[in-house]
Amino acid sequence: MKMKKLGTLLLTAAMMLGVAACGGDSRETTEQGNQKQEENGQESGQEDPGKEAGQSGDGEEIVLTYWAQWSENETQASVLKDAIARFEEAHAGVKVEVNWAGRDVRDILRASLDSGNKIDIVEGSHDNLSLLGEEYLMDLTTYVAGTDLESSISAGMASFAKSYAPDGKSWYYIPAQPFVGAFFYNKEIFAEAGVEAMPATWEEFLDCCQKIKDAGYDPITVDDAYLPAMNGHYLAMIKGVDWVNQLFTDKTGELWSDPAILQMAVDFDELREKGYFAQTVGSNVFPAAQNGEFALGTAAMYYNGSWLPNEVADITGDEFQWGAMFFPAPEGSEYPYTTYTTGCQFYGVTKDCAYPEEAVALLAEFTSATTQQALTDQAQCIPVINDVVLPQNLVCVGELMEAGTDSFVWCGCSQEDPEIRAIFNDAFNELAAGLIDPNGFVEKVQSGVK
Repeated sequence: MKMKKLGTLLLTAAMMLGVAACGGDSRETTEQGNQKQEENGQESGQEDPGKEAGQSGDGEEIVLTYWAQWSENETQASVLKDAIARFEEAHAGVKVEVNWAGRDVRDILRASLDSGNKIDIVEGSHDNLSLLGEEYLMDLTTYVAGTDLESSISAGMASFAKSYAPDGKSWYYIPAQPFVGAFFYNKEIFAEAGVEAMPATWEEFLDCCQKIKDAGYDPITVDDAYLPAMNGHYLAMIKGVDWVNQLFTDKTGELWSDPAILQMAVDFDELREKGYFAQTVGSNVFPAAQNGEFALGTAAMYYNGSWLPNEVADITGDEFQWGAMFFPAPEGSEYPYTTYTTGCQFYGVTKDCAYPEEAVALLAEFTSATTQQALTDQAQCIPVINDVVLPQNLVCVGELMEAGTDSFVWCGCSQEDPEIRAIFNDAFNELAAGLIDPNGFVEKVQSGVK
């Protein structure tokens, strides 16, 4: 099955994090873009008439230095080597030098840049690379806006990458190799229960769960590892990621008095009270839920990441009918229903890069259909673009990304205090098991974090 062209989805995505804002002020030449173009003897947005393809202004060969987070013997590196070869063939006179630094690149990038090393393109996990920010990285909006590179990246991944920009709408980061967090479900159970439309609201979700229960199945199972992903998604939907970050670093207990906390607790307690959680929820230790109730077909839904189908493939076999659906929007949600959680790699171009146009062209090759298909086929990576053929057990993830308009970070939280998280998780496990009520949950967490 092929992922369809984004088309109108890009327009839909504009309703939240400014995906369509690139049609306005983000098309204006940035200070960084002006500076680099002027250094190359250009006016903003115009080619230097004396510069031939693949040559600098003085006619010398252009060399781009790329520091990768892959080791040279990894599958991803093999695919990217092929992409670089295609790029160099299409851009005569441009050479790419790669430092296959592996995961260590995350720890040495800043020091290497501060030491004056020539690095044009950097790569790392979203949470790591974003720490470099505008101090080290170039605003690429001028070079990306209106290009095939921009239009090919799915709306959800575009909104995620832009959310890390200083203004929340510019292209400082190009996303790659994401994972997707959502409710994975058993299509066969849904069909037997008569669930035809995916629930968009919390009330529709309750109705969906009741139909599944009436059909003789547990609607939802989950274990200790993924409860935080589910309740974190809920909180971020109604309060936003920045607020959730503040919540999980707040040792005063004040934010835990917010009505959103009680609302979340009440809604999840209702799932338990109505029998929509499997009875083992609250005591399941990973991977009990995924390898047992969900993979064996006694529970219909399990909130997890897009690695799940591969992790349980030996149990589910080829006959399992995989589905993935968005988390239903709670009452008062600030995000649309079509939002999923994610994490990914980011590419960035450094401020000192003398040839940003060529650097962005290389990133366009990295996100091209050819490269993305190879990463999917050879490394089981989720693509950031459409029109990529996915293995059967991941087709549902592709369909969800096609329909997605927004995404935010896994668990709805990118910053947390480990002690606060542990207190929260312990209290939520008790709530899910019915050992405390919603008010008791709030009191337990609030008193624990002070």
